[in-house]
Amino acid sequence: MTDRDPHNSRGVVAGNKALLKITALALTLALAPLLAGFAYLGLVRDPQLESRNIHAVSAMVARQQATSLSSLLQDLGQRLQQAGNAASWQLQLRDGADPGALAQSLLPFFPEFSELRLVPLTDMGTATLGEGHYGLRSHIEVDLVRRAAAGEGVRPEAYRVDGELLTAIAHLAHNPATDENQTVVLGTLREQVLISRLQVGDGEFGEVTLQQQFGNDHNDFLRTGQASTEGRPYQASHAVPTTAWQVTFTPSTTLMQDLAVSRLPLLLVLGLLLAGVCAGLFTVALWLPRLVGRDVARIIDSAGLKSRLHLDIPHLVPLGQHLRRLLGGQTMAATPDSGDRPSPPEVLTGHHLTNPLFQRTAILDGEQAEGDESLELELPESSAAQDTALLLPPHIFRAYDIRGDADNELADSAVDLIARAIGTLAAEKNEDTLVVGCDGRESSPRIKRALIQGLLSTGRQVVDIGVVPTPLLYYATRKLETRSGVMVTGSHNPAADNGLKIVLKNHTIAGGLVQRIRESALEANFCEDQGALTHKDLLPEYLEEVVRDIALPVPLKLVIDAGNGATSEIAPRLFTELGCEVLPLFCDIDGSFPNRSPDTSREDNLAALVATVVREKADLGIAFDGDGDRVAVVTGSGRILRTDQLMMLYVQDVVSRNPGTDVVFDIKCSRNLAQLVVTHGGRPVLSKTGHAFMKEKMAETGALLGGEFSGHIFFGERWYGFDDGLYAAARLAEIISNQGETLDQLMTAFPETANTPEILIPVPEAGKFALVKKLIETASFPEGKINTLDGLRVDFNDGWGLVRASNTSAALTARFEASTTEQLRLIMDAFRGQLAAIEPGLEIPD
Repeated sequence: MTDRDPHNSRGVVAGNKALLKITALALTLALAPLLAGFAYLGLVRDPQLESRNIHAVSAMVARQQATSLSSLLQDLGQRLQQAGNAASWQLQLRDGADPGALAQSLLPFFPEFSELRLVPLTDMGTATLGEGHYGLRSHIEVDLVRRAAAGEGVRPEAYRVDGELLTAIAHLAHNPATDENQTVVLGTLREQVLISRLQVGDGEFGEVTLQQQFGNDHNDFLRTGQASTEGRPYQASHAVPTTAWQVTFTPSTTLMQDLAVSRLPLLLVLGLLLAGVCAGLFTVALWLPRLVGRDVARIIDSAGLKSRLHLDIPHLVPLGQHLRRLLGGQTMAATPDSGDRPSPPEVLTGHHLTNPLFQRTAILDGEQAEGDESLELELPESSAAQDTALLLPPHIFRAYDIRGDADNELADSAVDLIARAIGTLAAEKNEDTLVVGCDGRESSPRIKRALIQGLLSTGRQVVDIGVVPTPLLYYATRKLETRSGVMVTGSHNPAADNGLKIVLKNHTIAGGLVQRIRESALEANFCEDQGALTHKDLLPEYLEEVVRDIALPVPLKLVIDAGNGATSEIAPRLFTELGCEVLPLFCDIDGSFPNRSPDTSREDNLAALVATVVREKADLGIAFDGDGDRVAVVTGSGRILRTDQLMMLYVQDVVSRNPGTDVVFDIKCSRNLAQLVVTHGGRPVLSKTGHAFMKEKMAETGALLGGEFSGHIFFGERWYGFDDGLYAAARLAEIISNQGETLDQLMTAFPETANTPEILIPVPEAGKFALVKKLIETASFPEGKINTLDGLRVDFNDGWGLVRASNTSAALTARFEASTTEQLRLIMDAFRGQLAAIEPGLEIPD
C-alpha cells in the first residue's frame, strides 16, 4: 500500500522509497571511502612509487657504470706502474735502445691500449718537448707527460685527435736499480674500450653519457645507448673516482615501461570490491523486506491464538506483544463475569536455554499483565548464557591448555561443560575413546570425576589410568587403541591451581582449538549419548619399555627429588630397576606440596636437592615438576644445569649418530646451543616457548631431539617425541654411565657464558600480552637484531636479551646471556630502560 492510495488503507500508509533511499545511502557510504582510497592509490601513491623506482634504478645504473669504469682505470694504472718499474727495459733505454721499439715490445701486455709510448726524462726540457716528440700528437699528451715528469698526480684525460676519441693515462716510471725517475709511460685507450664498459645491455634501456670536467664546465665526450625525452627528469649522475669524469644515465622509454606500476591489479581488486559491496547491499535490500513481511504475516496470523510464536526479527517483538494484549483485552471485556478465565500463561520473550546447568527463562519487559497471551520469541542472548560465560572465564583457556584456580575457576559445573565440549570435539574428529589420568593434587580426583562424567555423557568411551605423571598419559595415547586423552594436572603451578592438558589424535591441542572448546561450552551444543568407563594400569608396561631401551654399564648413585608430585612413586622405582642406587627426596605424593614448589625452573626450589647431592656425594641429582613432564638436573658438585646446557650433552649424543637431523629448541635457549648443533652436523630450529608448540615443530620438521628452557625434553630417537622428564633423566644417566666421566667433567667441554635463569616479572593476567606488544612496537635497539617469534628477543654481538609473556602464569618472563658479566649488565640495563618507558612500575630484578 502506498501514500497515493489512502482511501483503501484504513489510515495506515507507507512510502515505497524508504528502503531504496537507505540502500542508496549505504551504498554511498560504503563506496565513497573505497573509491577515495583507490583513487589515492592509483593517482597518487602508484605514480610516486613508479617515480621512486625509476630514480632508484637510474642512480643504481650510473653508480654501477662509474664503478666499472673506475675499476678498469685503476687496474690499468696498477699494471702500468708494475711494468714501468721493471728494471730490464729501463737499462736497455739507458744503454741507447730505441724508446719506440721498447714501447712496442711492452704493448702486448696491455691489450686495452691502442698505443704505448716511452718518454725518457733526460730529453724532457720544456724548450724542446712538443708535439711530434716521441710520438706525442697533441698538446694534451705533451701536458700529461710534463705533469707526470714533475711528479704531479695525473688523472686520465680524454681528447680528440683527427676526429677520433682517445683517452691517455700517464705514469712516471721509477728505476729500482738507480733509484731515479727516468721515464714517463703514456698509454692510449680507444673509444670502443670505454663504450664496452659503459653500455647497458644492448643500449635499449637508456643512454650513458661520459662527461669530463674542466673548471666548472662539463663536456660530454662520449654517449652510448638510447634515451628518451620522457626520461630526462629521471637522469642520475655519479662521479668516476680518481678522475675528472662523471657518468650520467638517462632511462629509455623501454626501461620506464618495464618499471611502470601496472594499474590492472588495482582495478581488478576495485572491481571485485565494488561487485561485492553492491551484491551485499542488493541481498540486504532484497531479503530484508521478505523477512519483515514474513514476520508481520506470522504476527497477524497468530494474533488471536495462544500458541508459541517465533520471529526472525527481535525488533518486531513489541508489535506482537501489543497486538495480543489488544485482542486479549477485547475477549475479557466481552465476558467480564466469566468464571472459567484461564490463568495467565508463562510469557517467554527471551532465548529459552536448555543448558544442563541453567534451565530458566528471561522476561523481556517485566511483569506480565493478567490476561496476556503466551508469546515465545528468540533473542540473541539470555542471562543464562551470561552466567555460563562467567562460569568459564576466558583467561583459564590458555595457549596450549586449560589452567586456573581449582576451587573458583574449575568447579564441577565448569568442568562438566568443558568435558562435554571436549567430548563433542573428539566426536567431530571421529575419536571414540579418550584416556584420562590425573596428578596427585588434592583437587585432581574431584576434577577427574567431573571430567569423566562429562565425557561419558557425549558417548565417548573413557579409559581411566589413575594417578600418573603426564608422560604416562602421552604414552597411553601411543600404546592403547586410542590417540586422544585428557590429563588433569596443574603442572608446575601452585597447589591451589589445576588444569587440563588435552591430546587429540596424538597432538597436544593449542591456540584455536583451546578457544573452540570454550566457545562450544558456551553454546551448550553437545553430543548426547552414553559411553562406558574402563580402568587400565600402564605403569608396568611403561617401566619395562624404558628399562629395555636404556643401558647403564656402570651403576650411578642418584638423588631423586619428586617434590611430592606425580613421579614420587614411579621415579625411584624406574631408576632402581635400571640398577642405580637411589636416594629418594620428597617422594611421597602430597598434593599440598609441603616441601617445595612444583616449579623446577625456579632454581631456589632446588636448594634441598643441591644440599643432598653434595652431602651424599651422589653422581647427580634429578628433580621433577608436579606432573613429571619437566626435569631439572644437579651435578655432583651441586651445580644446577639449565636446560640449554643439558641439551648440549644430548646434542652430542643424538646428532653424532644422526648427522643432518633437526634439533628444536625454544627462544629462551643459549645461542651457543645453536652453534653446537651446527658443529656436530645438525640443523638448529628455533621455536616459540611452550610444550605444545615444541611438539608441533618437531612433528613438522621430523626432528629427533627438542628442548625447552623450562625443562621439557623431547626425544624422537628411540622414543615417541613427547616431553617426558623420566625418560630424559634416564637418557642422561645412560650418557654419564657410558662416558666414564662425571657430569661436571663432561660439561667442561662446552663454552661458559654469563647468563641468568628465567626471570619472572609479575603483571596482571589480562594485560601481559598487550605489554609485550607495546614493547615490540616502541622498543629501540639500534645495535641489535630483533626477533619477534615469541615476545621480543634482541641479539647483540656479545649477547642477547628476551622479554615475553608467560603462557602459564600472570607474568612476563625474561632471560639474558652475554660473553662477560659486564656485557650482561649492559644488556639488562638496556631492557630495563625500554620497559620503564612503557610501564614505569616494571622492574627486572638483578
